[in-house]
Amino acid sequence: MKKILISLVALNLMQPQIFASQSDKILEAIDVVESERRDDANYFAKELVKSTTRLNLTSRQTPQSLTVLTEARLKDQGIKDYQVLLRNVPGVTLNKWDERVYPTARGFAIDYYLLDSMPSFGGFSLGANDMSLLPYERVEVVKGANGLLAGAGNPAASLNFIRKRADSKELKGNFGVSAGSYDRYGVNGDVQTPVNESGSVRARLSFMHEKSHSYMDYYNRKNSAIYGVVDSDIGDNSWLSLGAFYQELKRHGGRWGGMPAFYADGSRTNFSKNEIFSQPWTRWDIKTLDFYADFKHYFENEASLNLSYSFRRANTDSNLLYYGGAVNLDGTGNMNDLSIYANKREENIHNVDAYANIPYEIANLSHEFVFGAMYNNYKKSSDKVSSYWLQKTTPAGLAYTARSRIDFKNLHLDDPKLPYEDQNNKDKTIQKAFYAANKLSITDELKFLLGARVSYYKYEIEGGKGNRNFTNEITPYLGITYDIGANHTLYASYTSIFKPQTAKDANDKYLDPIQGKDYEVGIKGEYLDGALQASLGVFKIVQDKLGVKIGKKNPATNADIYEAGKGVTSKGVELDLNGEITKNLSLSFGATHFNAKDAKGEKYATDSSRSTANLFAKYEFRDFRVGAGAMYKSKIYKDADKITQKGYTLANLMLGYKFAKNFDVQLNIDNLFNKKYYEGIGKNLMVYGDPRTFNLSFNYKF
Repeated sequence: MKKILISLVALNLMQPQIFASQSDKILEAIDVVESERRDDANYFAKELVKSTTRLNLTSRQTPQSLTVLTEARLKDQGIKDYQVLLRNVPGVTLNKWDERVYPTARGFAIDYYLLDSMPSFGGFSLGANDMSLLPYERVEVVKGANGLLAGAGNPAASLNFIRKRADSKELKGNFGVSAGSYDRYGVNGDVQTPVNESGSVRARLSFMHEKSHSYMDYYNRKNSAIYGVVDSDIGDNSWLSLGAFYQELKRHGGRWGGMPAFYADGSRTNFSKNEIFSQPWTRWDIKTLDFYADFKHYFENEASLNLSYSFRRANTDSNLLYYGGAVNLDGTGNMNDLSIYANKREENIHNVDAYANIPYEIANLSHEFVFGAMYNNYKKSSDKVSSYWLQKTTPAGLAYTARSRIDFKNLHLDDPKLPYEDQNNKDKTIQKAFYAANKLSITDELKFLLGARVSYYKYEIEGGKGNRNFTNEITPYLGITYDIGANHTLYASYTSIFKPQTAKDANDKYLDPIQGKDYEVGIKGEYLDGALQASLGVFKIVQDKLGVKIGKKNPATNADIYEAGKGVTSKGVELDLNGEITKNLSLSFGATHFNAKDAKGEKYATDSSRSTANLFAKYEFRDFRVGAGAMYKSKIYKDADKITQKGYTLANLMLGYKFAKNFDVQLNIDNLFNKKYYEGIGKNLMVYGDPRTFNLSFNYKF
């Protein structure tokens, strides 16, 4: 496959009419930063999308289901964090357990995301860090398989977080303060300025700090973040961006898992929303540090070279309580079912990406070719682990065993301050890849998108047990678009992604990775001069090479023997409508329905809503604005006769008023009618969703 990629590069470089006509001025293409960056003040996607192939494609030209949450929509709905964002993405089920979330789309777990189109995986993907959206101007969500850029993962969805840039040649910015439910107070700011007289060097600084209590007993949260970026035009043809981000998230008195769902006799418990199994001394703190550097150079033939590097580190410090047993009818539980766990962990990820983008002409038709290489290195270490189960012989552990029962209504458990053990648990995942994509214009209306990725995947763990290595893993990409008149485009695509697995065969060898194959056809449209964008697509996702038990044990290891078989099949439909209905009315609507079954024909991922819909509309008149929205999730359950959450709808409201030239006030109310519902369920646990909350913010813009 590497030879095929090299041949593709050579073929495009040797075309006699390969390059488009030269620009009179390359700086016009750069225009302070990349040409695809424009003012984002609406609900429709103006920017070119590079979340699938790195080709310069509009949303309409992208042959996959795509949702863009613009800066304006994030601001109007008060979306500031990763977990809140997930609630508002059409087709996503959040499934929250504690501080962690396990989002799914189309029946599969979302197990990675992208930062400026570079993948972030491993522990960073699980949502426990609840990443602040402070550094990002918009989020591009591609549904289904996106393996050409991501590498390993599930065929669920990829969220691409696009960073803010320093794109202003004059001083401007905004400051804000806010107050809300449960003693929630915050301050934020965003300032841009030129560094030199010409504005060829520009800087931007954003910050936020917020603290709050909660409807949950004991719980409180402090969140601080700062982001800085310096962008520089190097001559007329080059651009350099250097940025850094730091977030410190402290959560005390929180839960580890949900509340027990059943009494010992099998009847349902009836805990109130404020009750959680926790104590004030518990904590789940995370510090995150990011650095990145981007370089872009335009050649005289309009081709470009792009180099990117990013580094991210997350340090976790947790001390948690968990109860995994049954609850007696009198509200007591068995002390032996109590678990206390503390952990100090560090995660690091390095990303390097280098690619060239070459536009060219053949037969008076415009084409585009991209080829590049990517390197990802993720390391995780848990050097200090402490658990009550491991420390029953210590004085602190024995102090807990002295009590035989616990009272859920009156816990009063002291921090045992168990001694840490140096576990020295370390693992590393390395992905290397070469990729290429070509946009071929057969006619002005008909275009083919052809791409492929060759991946090298390596996983290593301390001690060597569990190491695995895959080479020459091929990920193809095929897309077709056909324009019908000025407003509509038909599309079809075949995309794929691979997922390494831990299952072993009779020879004690790891099975090949699971293959996720995504087939999609649909139609996209643009109306009102592109201000209103719509898409309708149907999809089918097929898992292949999934490890299936054959009912035998390996005599040497006593482990189950697996063989590659059929996996899950998911079928469904996606509908999106975003943009401006009129000059004063903006709308964002998305709906998804899917049905997923395993190889035996049984329902799969029943804790993921089969039908979801998200709606938000804003109307502006004079200095006033009013926004209203609704979110619908269909029934979910865990085991046929166990916990069930019926379908429900949550409403939200936004009111805004510009009371002076530079001053603005906005009120957001979420869960307007105070609906009681489960946001996470398990075999014997449930987690309630947030009740009605409000947030009032005052903003000054200059």
